[in-house]
Amino acid sequence: MAVTINTKNKKGPIIDPALCRCCRSIKKCRILSAEYEWMGNKEVYSDMLMDCFGLLLSHLDGDNKEIGICATCVCRLREACAFRRQVLQSEEVFMKAKLEGNKDDSQYPMEFKTEPLEIMEADSQMDEAEDVDQDEKPLVNLIKAKKATVTVARRRSVRTTHVKSDTMKSEVNSLSRKRVNMDDLQDDTEIQERNKLIPGKMKKTFNREEMAYTNTVTIVHNSYVCPFHNKVSNYYCYYCKDQFTNPNELREHTMTHEPKTMFESMMEHKKIPKIDITRIDCRLCQEKIDNLETLKKHLTIIHGLKLHPITNEFLKFRLTLNNLTCTECKSSFPYFDSLKKHMAEHFGKFICDICGACFLEQASLRTHIKTHYKIDMCFPCEICGKNLKSKYSRYLHVATVHEKKPTVNCYKCDAAFLSHALRNKHLIEVHGDKRTFPCKLCDKVYNRRKTLMEHNRRIHLKVYRHQCDLCDQRFYLPSRLKEHMATHTGERNFRCEFCDKGYPRLKSLQEHLRSHTNDRRYKCDICNSTFTQNASLKNHLKSHHQGYEMESSFN
Repeated sequence: MAVTINTKNKKGPIIDPALCRCCRSIKKCRILSAEYEWMGNKEVYSDMLMDCFGLLLSHLDGDNKEIGICATCVCRLREACAFRRQVLQSEEVFMKAKLEGNKDDSQYPMEFKTEPLEIMEADSQMDEAEDVDQDEKPLVNLIKAKKATVTVARRRSVRTTHVKSDTMKSEVNSLSRKRVNMDDLQDDTEIQERNKLIPGKMKKTFNREEMAYTNTVTIVHNSYVCPFHNKVSNYYCYYCKDQFTNPNELREHTMTHEPKTMFESMMEHKKIPKIDITRIDCRLCQEKIDNLETLKKHLTIIHGLKLHPITNEFLKFRLTLNNLTCTECKSSFPYFDSLKKHMAEHFGKFICDICGACFLEQASLRTHIKTHYKIDMCFPCEICGKNLKSKYSRYLHVATVHEKKPTVNCYKCDAAFLSHALRNKHLIEVHGDKRTFPCKLCDKVYNRRKTLMEHNRRIHLKVYRHQCDLCDQRFYLPSRLKEHMATHTGERNFRCEFCDKGYPRLKSLQEHLRSHTNDRRYKCDICNSTFTQNASLKNHLKSHHQGYEMESSFN
C-alpha cells in the first residue's frame, strides 16, 4: 500500500496510512514529533504526552508511518492536557490562599456547584449498594425518593457565589456556624431572603453552547449584522427564505424584517448560524461600528446589556460579489461554498476518525463517513426505475420529468418554472437582472454561478474524483467513467437506430449519427470543405494542408 504525505496542509503533515501509537489503528495520522497549529496555538503531541503523563515514546526518529497519532487520540490528548492545566491552576490558587494565612475556608473565594440530578442519583445508588443490606431495601427506596425531591430544590437554589467583600465576612461566617440545612429550604422566597446576606449577585453557571446562544441572540437583536442561509453559492434570507445572488440585495432585504420578533424562534438546533458582519452598527443608537469586539464593549458599557466573555459564537463572513475573504486568516476564495468548507478548519468540532477531516455539523460528518464505506444511497423512481441519490432528488425528478410541475420559484415574484435555466431567462427579461458570471481564468461567460463553478472544477482545477480501477484515467462525472469502462470490457451499449452499429461511448454514437443526418458542422478554413466529425477534419488538414495548425475551437 502506497504511503502518501500531504505537506500542503498549513497545520502540518498528514500520513496516509500510518500506525497510531496510541490506539494501534491504521488510518490517516499526524506525526507525533512534528509541530502543528490548532486554534492559534502550536502543539507537538510527543511533548504533550510527556508533560501530561510523563510518557517518553521510543523510536520517534524512525519511519514516519510508524510514529503517527490519529484524530481521535489527538482530541483525547487535548482534553487530558486541558484537565491537567485546570488542576494545576486550582492547586495554585489553593496554595496561594494557604500561604497568605487564610486558614478559615470561608475567607477566600469558593465556588459551589451542583451536579446534574442523574449523576447525583447514580452516586447515591452506588454508595447505598455498598453499605445497605438486602433487608433494608424498602427504607433505602424511601430515602432515595426524599433525596430526589430535595435535589430538585437544591438545583434551583444553589448558585455560584464568590465572597469578595471584607465587611461581609462576619455575616457569612455566622451563617456557616448556624449550619443551615439546605434540604429544608423548599420555598423560593426563603432562598431569596437568605441570599440577601451573601454579597454580590447570584450567578447561574452556563456551558459554552448556552453562552454562545445568548450572545448571538443579543448581538443580532441589537445590531445590523445580517444572518443568512446558503445553498451552493446562493444566499437565502434567514427569515423568509427569499433567494439572492447579490449580497447587497440580501442585506437590504433583511433590513425589512424585525430580528427581535423572529430570529430567536428560527435558530436551528445544534447548527452554528452564519452571519454577515459587513455592517455591524448599533441598532439602539447612531453609533457606527466596524468591529465585532467593539460592538460587544459598546453594548455592555453604553447600553448595559449582558454578554458572556467568549468569542466565535457564530460563523462570521463578509459577503462580497467577487472574491470572498476568510475573516480569520484572510485567505481568499472565489465561491462561498469553498469558503464555508474552509471555515471548518477554524471551527470544526466533528472529526472523522478515518481521515481526520473536520466538519461544522454532525450531519455533514455522517454524510462524509458514507464516502469511506461507499454506501450507495439509492432512491429509485417508481415510474421509470431511475436511481436518485436522495429523497429530495427523487421528488424533483418525479415532479419535473413525469408530472411536469414547476418546482423552481422566482425569488422576486410568484412565478414558477420547470428548470433553473427558464427562471434565469425570466429574471433577465422580466426583472432586468444581469446574470452574467465570467470566468476569471479564461474568456468563458455563463448565466449560472453553478455552471461557472463546474467549469472551473473541470477545466482549471482538474477535479477528477472518479478514477478507473484498471488504468490511471480520471473523470469529472461518474457517467464518463462508466462509458470509459466499456473500452476495457469491449461492450458497445450505444447502438445506432439506422445501421445498428455499436459504440462504447455516447459521444461517439452522437458523432456517428451526424453522418445519417448530414450535419456537416466542421468546416475547413482554407478550402471550405465540411465534415460531420472533428476527427475527419483533422485528417483532412494533415493530408491536404500540411503545417497548418488547427484552432483550439476544433479540440
